[in-house]
Amino acid sequence: MKKFLIICCSFYFASGSALADVQITIKGDKGRISTFSSNGKVARIEDKQMPGYVIIDHASGDFYMVDTKRGEIMRSGIGKGGVAVNASKISINLKDKGGGQKIAGYSTRKFEMIVNGENCGTIYASSELLKNNEIRAIFESMRSMQQFSRNRTGGMGGIMSVCQQANMQLADMIESSGAPMRVLDQSGKLQSEVVAVDTKKKFAASHYALPSGMKVVDMSEKMNQAEQETQQMMENMPDMGELMKQIQQGGGQMTEEMQQQMQQMMKQLQQQSQ
Repeated sequence: MKKFLIICCSFYFASGSALADVQITIKGDKGRISTFSSNGKVARIEDKQMPGYVIIDHASGDFYMVDTKRGEIMRSGIGKGGVAVNASKISINLKDKGGGQKIAGYSTRKFEMIVNGENCGTIYASSELLKNNEIRAIFESMRSMQQFSRNRTGGMGGIMSVCQQANMQLADMIESSGAPMRVLDQSGKLQSEVVAVDTKKKFAASHYALPSGMKVVDMSEKMNQAEQETQQMMENMPDMGELMKQIQQGGGQMTEEMQQQMQQMMKQLQQQSQ
């Protein structure tokens, strides 16, 4: 669930009344398929590797992770997912490379993504797709999820490369570039692609409803407290900042020596938390 929240991935507004539901199918880098459906007011996200599904209320920004295996609903919200402390600041520049290919039946423009002066890959984006308000609501739901993921990573965001951090902010760029239809990394490897767009779906109201009889757990306070404690412990470890810098310089990859350092630091964190 956590990986899905980091990779996938976070967007939320809608206007007008929906004549039909919409559904977008997205393929990930390892062929993983996720579906995003919306009626313009509520969105539902499904993935075979998830133990359930996610429901997002566009109006409130609250979302619910329904764990059907545990019979539990975890509730949180965009502004309640944690504290984004000491996150690295990045500057993202999208260079327009002209008209791109048609993807899932929609015209696109090709953009080169430059982050802090580094080439982080290619994006094929469609402004045409966002003309549909219900589809726009889906991408706004993705934006919300990405914001939640960035908040949840907190100070650990400094371990990520600038390209990884930029990928967690793709949904913030829809107004300037359009909806990201295909995303390639700097080596040309596929990260995600919209493979189908259905604007004539019609789901029953139960598709967007929370199941009855499940325990609802508010995760906000627990997550905030845990992240603040972790961040405080990290700040008390002077070697952590240097290790993060080394990992960033290595493109987010850890050498065997770095892994040993991290394991040692994690032991210290466990001892401090006892």
